Amino acid sequence: MQEDCKMADYHPQTVRGLDEDATVRAILEGTATATGARFFAALVENLSNVLDTYSSWVTEYIEQSRQLRVLAFWADGQLEEEFRLQIKGTPCEAVIKNADLVHYPDNIVELFPDNDTIKFFSAVSYMGVPLLDSNGRVIGNLAVMDNQPMPEEPRSQVLFRIFAARAAAELQRIQAEAEIGKREEKYRRIVETAGESFILMDRNLVITDVNNAFCKLIGARREAIIGTSALEFATPDFRQFIETNRREILSGENKDFEGTVASKSGRDIPVLIHGNVLRDDQGDIIGNMAFITDLSEQKKSLTLAGEIQKSLLPQNSLQIQGLDIAGRTAACDEIGGDYFDFIQGQECSNNHFSAVVGDVTGHGVDAALLMTTARALLRMRASQCGGISQIVTEMNRQLSLDFADTGRFMTLFYASLDPQNCSIEWVRAGHDPAVIYDPNQDTFEELAGAGLALGVDENFVFGEYCKSDLTPGQIIAIGTDGIWETFNKDGRMFGKKRFRNIIRENAHLTANQIIDAVYQNLKDYALGLKQADDITLVIIKVDVPPDFSAD
Repeated sequence: MQEDCKMADYHPQTVRGLDEDATVRAILEGTATATGARFFAALVENLSNVLDTYSSWVTEYIEQSRQLRVLAFWADGQLEEEFRLQIKGTPCEAVIKNADLVHYPDNIVELFPDNDTIKFFSAVSYMGVPLLDSNGRVIGNLAVMDNQPMPEEPRSQVLFRIFAARAAAELQRIQAEAEIGKREEKYRRIVETAGESFILMDRNLVITDVNNAFCKLIGARREAIIGTSALEFATPDFRQFIETNRREILSGENKDFEGTVASKSGRDIPVLIHGNVLRDDQGDIIGNMAFITDLSEQKKSLTLAGEIQKSLLPQNSLQIQGLDIAGRTAACDEIGGDYFDFIQGQECSNNHFSAVVGDVTGHGVDAALLMTTARALLRMRASQCGGISQIVTEMNRQLSLDFADTGRFMTLFYASLDPQNCSIEWVRAGHDPAVIYDPNQDTFEELAGAGLALGVDENFVFGEYCKSDLTPGQIIAIGTDGIWETFNKDGRMFGKKRFRNIIRENAHLTANQIIDAVYQNLKDYALGLKQADDITLVIIKVDVPPDFSAD
C-alpha cells in the first residue's frame, strides 16, 4: 500500500442515487468480461464508485497465519499494490470470526483505537462481508471503508452480499486451478523422476510426453520421441500383438501385458506394461498412458532356468527301427509345466520304447519346479523293473506327498510301444487321450481309459490298456491341451478337429515335419495373441517293422 495516500477531501462522483437495478447493472457491466486478477480489480473499482466509498478491497484468508492477502485494493481513485495484513484488532476480524456481514456505520476509530491503518486513513465507517466456499468455510472477505458515516441501507447490504458471492465463486475457481496446478506439478515431478518409464499418448498412439526413464530405456532424446508413434518402438511381433488387440487394449482400464521394445542401439528389451486410458470430464477417451517396467534382469534369470529345464528334455530324436519319433514343447513363459520324455530299455525289456507326456496345472516357475520333481520320480521308477501301470501308480504315491500342500496336480499319458510285435500299452492319468491316425482307413482312434490325475489320491491304482494291431503308416499323437485350447483374436478355440485335420493333411511327412506343421498352424491361428498355455506334442509314426533294434 502506498503510504502517502490520504482520504481527506477526496469524494468520487456519487451514484448512491441510482436504483438497485441500475446499481447492479453498473457493477455487472464493469466486471462482466474480466476473470482472475482483472475481475477483482474491476470489482473493487466499480463497487467503490457505486457505493460512493473512498476505498474497497477483496482479500483471500490465510487461515494458518490468520492473515488476509489482498487480491485487489482500490483507494483514492487508484489500485494499490497487493499486501498482507494481520486480522487481529481490525474490523475484518469480526467478519472472519462470525462468517457474516459486519457494518460499522460510524466512529470506527473509537472502536479500534489501536489500529494504525484506521488512524492513518482517518476512517469513519466500514462494511465487510465474508467470502464463503461451497462448504460455508470462510476463504476471504469483501469490504469497503469511508471517511464519512455510512448509514445502514438494506439494499446496499443485499448488493454487497450478491457481489461477495460472485467474488467467492471466482476465488474458488482460482484456488481450484491453483490446486490442480500444484497436483499436476507434483505428479509431473514424481513421473519425471521415477525409475519406471512413462509415456503419454493420444488416441492414435502418437507419443505426446515421456519421462527421462523412457528416454534412457530407448536411448533417444525426448525431442526425437515426442510426435512419433509408440508402435515404432515395438519389435515386429509385439507390434503385431498391439495392432491385433488394439481395440481391446485401448478401450479397457488397467491393462497389464508383456512385450518387447527395441532400443535405438538395436537391443530388444522385454518389458511389462501397465496401461490405462485417459478420459475427459465427460468420460470420453482422449488418450492413453503407460508405465513400462524393464524386465531384462528378471528375464535373464528365467531364461537361464528355461535353458536348464530344456536340458532335461530329450535333446535328439531317437533312432528306433520301426518308429519315427519326434517331440517338442513350447512354454508360454520362459519356463513351463509341460513335460515330455522318451524312455528306452529301462523297464527290464529291451524291445520296448516309452513316450511320456505330462502337464502340471498352471504354468510358470511353480509349475516348472513341480514338473522337474515329477520327471525325477518317473525316471527313477522307470529304471526299475515293472509294468507301466505299476510305474505310474508308485510315481503317483510319491508325487501326492510333494503336491499335498500346493493345490496342484499333474495329468500324464504314458505309452509303451513294442515295434516288433506291433503293439502299444498305455496308462492315462487324467490326460487327454492320445490319438492314432490310420491314413489307409482315414480314421482316428482315441487311446482312452480310466485314470485319475497324479497328485490327487496317493492310494489310486492305475489301470493299463493295450492295442496289438498297429500297422505301418499309422501316426500316434500325444499332446497337451495347450494345442486345442489355443484361441484366436475372435475368442474361438483351435479345437481338436482342426488339430486332427493337420495330422491328416501331413500324414505323408516325417514325425518332425508333422510337428512343424502343427506349431505353424497354431502360430497363424493365434496371430497377434500371446501364447496363453504351454504346448507340447509327441508324434510317433509306425514304419515297416523289420527286426527291431536300437541305434
